[in-house]
Amino acid sequence: MLKSIVFDWGERPEILAQKIKDTWRDYKVVHGTCKSFKGDGDCLRNFYDLVIEMLGDPANIAEDATLGNRDSQRSGQRWMEIRYDPDIPDAYRHSSNPQPLHTDGSYIPSFPDAAFIYCESAASLGGATVFLDSSCLENILTEKAPDLLNDLSNVSMIHARSGDMREAPVLEKSERGNRLHWNYYCVDKDASEDIQNLKERFYQFLLHEPEIKKNLIEVPLKSGDCVLWKDYETLHGRNGFDPKIRSERFLWKSAVQIECGV
Repeated sequence: MLKSIVFDWGERPEILAQKIKDTWRDYKVVHGTCKSFKGDGDCLRNFYDLVIEMLGDPANIAEDATLGNRDSQRSGQRWMEIRYDPDIPDAYRHSSNPQPLHTDGSYIPSFPDAAFIYCESAASLGGATVFLDSSCLENILTEKAPDLLNDLSNVSMIHARSGDMREAPVLEKSERGNRLHWNYYCVDKDASEDIQNLKERFYQFLLHEPEIKKNLIEVPLKSGDCVLWKDYETLHGRNGFDPKIRSERFLWKSAVQIECGV
């Protein structure tokens, strides 16, 4: 599920990109741990711009919570900030709350195979990104909630945001196994009562089932680190944290279709 890669800040970006490619087929989450980071935000941006360009085809699908309501936040940029800012309300990426498990591409039909984050500054305590393997999720549902698994696999659910829309089961069957499409807050608000009930059942299951919590993988990030994951094959979220200052936890997120990917 998880592969950790150690790299020196002085290494060329193509070295990190190749290390990622070498592990991408066999792991769903790749964590790049940066040794001896010395630099600033501009250095990181220049470095990781080159890394994702060497990995494959980056997607310019970033969103900006300050642009308007949830239907009009597409900025057209490559990177979007995930930064604690109490002045930006109703946005998980600017809050310090735990973030529920979800996929980034739930409502984007053309979402690439990899979501990518790099860390500019870390929370002093907490704030780790957490992941759940799709195969592990299916096993837990099989044992604990087979009726819920059946509904998630066979009932199409519409996710929509920022002008995008995808209709598919939460656990969509494919040749490689289930593909995940899930974000509680992006399920179509006009969906039927049955869909709304299914949404609530799955949300509560993820929130309260002990086996889910037991199988979460935590990836804490420090300045200079990165993490990327197969968005269709994992759920991810965030542990809560207790910030003392604005921007204490400051990450940048993008997405990229990796050339040697799935």
